[in-house]
Formats: sequence, structure tokens, C-alpha cells
Amino acid sequence: MSRGFAISTELNWRALKHPSAFIACGFGAGLLPLVPGTWGSALGVGLWLLIPPQPIWQIGACVIGFLVGWLAAAQVCRRHELNDPPQVVVDEFIGVWIALAALPREAFWLVAGFVLFRVFDVLKPFPVGALERRFTGGFGVMIDDVAAGALAGLVGYGGWWVLAN
Repeated sequence: MSRGFAISTELNWRALKHPSAFIACGFGAGLLPLVPGTWGSALGVGLWLLIPPQPIWQIGACVIGFLVGWLAAAQVCRRHELNDPPQVVVDEFIGVWIALAALPREAFWLVAGFVLFRVFDVLKPFPVGALERRFTGGFGVMIDDVAAGALAGLVGYGGWWVLAN
């Protein structure tokens, strides 16, 4: 049994007592049924709206969120002896934030960024899948979602540019 968690191989509601599990599991969103990544991404969109719209705040939130997420995910993966468990959704927050940073703060573009991020996160085109296979632990949990968010942001921005011009 790992220190700090009641059960060493399971992430459950009791595990959220530990701060790293609470953060890594997206404040509990990762423990919701069926599609934890989608729940985490949806919560990520909601949290994005709390970040001031100026680029300095958005970039800062992405960088700090990535670092905190990396540490929290690393600790959870290590303590639970798991690699990228589906309950860990802090990576979804950062991925969707990166996608949304490239887009206007309008309902249509929030939904478009969310959907594009989920598509790239699930389908894992290059380099998303390659990064997921290459890295493990907390960094591995985070980096593929960074790439999926960057691809979603690029495609979303391209769509916005075409429609705006």
C-alpha cells in the first residue's frame, strides 16, 4: 500500500483527500462515469472563462497549470503505480486551455476548441500519439495533451481566420 492513499492501485473518491490526487483528478471530474477526459475538458473550458482574457494571463495559466499538473500527475502515477490513468484529467485542462488560447472568447469558438481538442486527444495524430508513447509518468501524462491542444488551436485559428477574412 502506498503512503498517502487508502488504496495503492485504485483512484477513487477517497483518494481525493490527497492534494496531488485532487488536482490530478481535476477536482473530481476524472472520477465521473464513462468519459473522464471529456468531463475534464468540459471543466477546463469553464475554468478557462475564469482566466482574464489578456495573453499574459492565459500564457501564465497554461505554463503554471502545466507545471502543477506535471507534479500532481507524477505523484499520482508513482503512488498508484499507474501510467496515465484515465482518472487523471489535469492534462485535459491544459490541453483545452492551449486550444482556446488561440481562439476568440465566443460561444461558438469555445465549443469548436473543445471539440477539436477532444478529437485530437482521442485520435492521437502525429505528434500526439508519438509523444504519448515516448514519455511516461507525469510529463507523459501532460505532453500529449499539450500537443493535442496545440493542433486544435492551430486548426481552430485557421478556421477562424478563413471565416473572418
